[in-house]
Amino acid sequence: MLGLPVSAALLRAAEAKNTSTIGGVQLGVQTYSFHDILNDGQNHTDAIIQKMLACGLYSCELFSCQIEPGTFTGQLPPVADCPKPLLGCSAAKGGSARNPWSWEFKRLEGKARDVARAKQKQGRETVSLDYFRGIRKKFNDAGITIYSYNPIDVGLEFSDLELDRVFQMAKALGAKAVNVSTTMTALKRLVPFAEKNEIIIAPHGHSVTWDPEAFSTRATFEKAFALSKWVGANLDIGHYTAAGENPVDFIKAFHGRITNLHLKDRKKNKSKTEEDGASVAWGEGDTPIRAVLQLLKTEKYPIPAFIEYEHAGTADPVTEVKKAYEICKRALA
Repeated sequence: MLGLPVSAALLRAAEAKNTSTIGGVQLGVQTYSFHDILNDGQNHTDAIIQKMLACGLYSCELFSCQIEPGTFTGQLPPVADCPKPLLGCSAAKGGSARNPWSWEFKRLEGKARDVARAKQKQGRETVSLDYFRGIRKKFNDAGITIYSYNPIDVGLEFSDLELDRVFQMAKALGAKAVNVSTTMTALKRLVPFAEKNEIIIAPHGHSVTWDPEAFSTRATFEKAFALSKWVGANLDIGHYTAAGENPVDFIKAFHGRITNLHLKDRKKNKSKTEEDGASVAWGEGDTPIRAVLQLLKTEKYPIPAFIEYEHAGTADPVTEVKKAYEICKRALA
């Protein structure tokens, strides 16, 4: 198994510095959780840092749409469809039971997408890595670690140079891993670049168990691990539970291959052809959040656990993330 570059001793040292490490478990946030930051490809570093400090969290998985150009609309949904977009959107009104924030991922279409894609390609291939080093410095100056980088676009249409540069960008940010929602075919293309740059490539699982290309069950991750020692897993315990699997068992078996966890609560899927297990407020679903956190604490597994706010909330994103952080603290007490 591939040993990740964070030791339990380092995590204990971080705890002494009050860096959101509780009981030896590094807690943090997937910055996608801050849904009031639009996916418009602008540099929102200052806003991310401000929100993380407001939450008291000092480690993160950085969401690429918040710092680099992409092919998304970068717009809120129509008010008539979703009157309170920062609390979530209902099914067929921009969101779904699984993801009230689906509007975040609405892509540009037609000529507008072609223009955005050309800008994205040029940026990925030519932007100075000093841009990303500058972002890293801002986070470091605030006492925040960028543990992993989550580029939302790493498709088969991308050039080899673009894919190579994704890993170079991650290095410049100080990230230990590139976490991606991807397919098995696309992952196979990414592996050589992970090996070349010595950065872990970690597929992020959902609960689409019926698609042989998707990552969802234990078996799908095992196939990924077999590709290279530089392939890890970005285990989302909510999605994994919805897929009918047990995240505690997975962590016990593969703790040496997991980059970081995503913490959320979901109900198990009832359908075998639809992700109908809703994302719900923590404590209302089937995900064993407390058991997972206690396992990390008891076994001293050096796996960061990052809050991913994805259910329909009742308050602004910072408040919702803080609620989740308090639940984590109680679970680790």
